Amino acid sequence: KMRNGLPVHSLYVGSRDGKAFPDADRQAVTAAVAASFDCFTVINADGYFQGRSVATLIIKIATNDSASVEALGHDLGRLLDQQVVGLETAGLYRSISMG
Repeated sequence: KMRNGLPVHSLYVGSRDGKAFPDADRQAVTAAVAASFDCFTVINADGYFQGRSVATLIIKIATNDSASVEALGHDLGRLLDQQVVGLETAGLYRSISMG
């Protein structure tokens, strides 16, 4: 029997300096996500912000708990000294500001 699916949330998190993620930062991100969600996917991406390349992790989480995903976005942004973290939910994108 088919169950209704869950919305997929994607967080877009840039590295501190735009260069490749150091192992320590990658492990800290993974640990932070794992503390909130049992199942998730991390994708390495080459994001672009204001015309320059930024190493980016895309974290995909299927859940109905959008508030927890947004809270995680705040945590990850502060962890990596980001001004904003991107959040895409079921095809809709917005920025989570650290301010």
